Amino acid sequence: MEFRESVNLALGSLRTNKMRSILTLLGIIIGIMAVVIIMTLGRGLQNSVTSGLEDIGASKYAVFITEKPDEEEGSDENAGGFNPPITDESDQVTLDQLDELKQHFGDRIVGVDIQDTYGGDATYEDKDAAVDIAPVLGDSMDVRNVEVAFGRAIEQQDIDSQRPVAVVSQELVDAFFDGDSSAALGKRIDLNVESTGVYTIIGVAEAKEKDASNFGQETATGQAFVPLSSIDRISEPIEGTDGFLVQAKGDEDSTAFRDELQNYVDRWYSKSETAQAEVLDMQAELASFTKVFGAISAVIASIAGISLLVGGIGVMNVMLITVTERTREIGVRKALGATRRDIRTQFIVEAVMVCLLGGIIGVVLGGIIGTISSGFIGMVGGGEYGPIAWPPLSAVLFSLLFSMAIGVFFGAYPANRAAKMQPIDALRYE
Repeated sequence: MEFRESVNLALGSLRTNKMRSILTLLGIIIGIMAVVIIMTLGRGLQNSVTSGLEDIGASKYAVFITEKPDEEEGSDENAGGFNPPITDESDQVTLDQLDELKQHFGDRIVGVDIQDTYGGDATYEDKDAAVDIAPVLGDSMDVRNVEVAFGRAIEQQDIDSQRPVAVVSQELVDAFFDGDSSAALGKRIDLNVESTGVYTIIGVAEAKEKDASNFGQETATGQAFVPLSSIDRISEPIEGTDGFLVQAKGDEDSTAFRDELQNYVDRWYSKSETAQAEVLDMQAELASFTKVFGAISAVIASIAGISLLVGGIGVMNVMLITVTERTREIGVRKALGATRRDIRTQFIVEAVMVCLLGGIIGVVLGGIIGTISSGFIGMVGGGEYGPIAWPPLSAVLFSLLFSMAIGVFFGAYPANRAAKMQPIDALRYE
């Protein structure tokens, strides 16, 4: 018997028992749909988190000053995790040390940037807005990838001269100047944290998409970048920091540069009994996050795949019933010359057709639901809908192949049972 004939017989059987076929398909559809949805949402969540790390930059290295673990408790106490931050300000890295680091690495790095940020208020005439105030060094704008759309960026001479100037975000321009960036240049705004200082706007930062990586935390209306040397107008002066970023040039080897940077900062705390420096390679962390999210998605999808086994058992049950109902048909076909192989192929093809059809429908529905739902991940942090994530090709192929495998596996026993029937016994069956 030709394969095409087996397919036609399988389709005919499905059409004859429509309700039973639909109920059998549901088990496969739901299982495949669950796997595809979970894998798609996992891809969307992974994209959302890793995009935040990519914004920081793959060639950037975060240096944290943390407490040195007690030797009595063992050096592996915090293996795989972070040590607590320092509590003694005398252990902070000084600005002079950061200058020495810049000179040591020279043109091998883009720059060094501290990560201190102050939450405060901005006022212009009778308008107020919440604002995040970021003190910057000469290289900070480049390290933070802040592009100035109007005016100019904060330069080293502004820092050396302690000029009270500011580069503001588009949100503040919208709040104070009705979105007119050119009108904002040269205007003076009041920034307040612990006290109030007057700053002149010299630039407007290029607008960026809302960051969806805050996980529900509210953000200020806008940002204001000011020279670190002028922060004493509104808060306590910054003399040191417990964390900073170093951005290397793109041609630097990631592992080698990290090790060299670690060796350099270790010198600062070689004689300290309370503090140490830890260098975090953002590129390595990005790869680590990718692996973790991939593993989590695979485990959850495997759990969802249990429903596929339940659906497969349903397929076996239906095929056993089908064999029983069609005993006389089997006897007639064997009497007319059908071999065991022909009978076995007929019922295996029918089982595979059920699972494959359910798999295709499940992939389509799971892909649609998963893709649409992935866009809502961006709304968790108060952002807008999207971007969406497409179902991973590996998940689609795995689902279809797995559904076919279920058809073969759970259809094999009923098919063998039908193939072993003796023609005379099948013809006598009532």
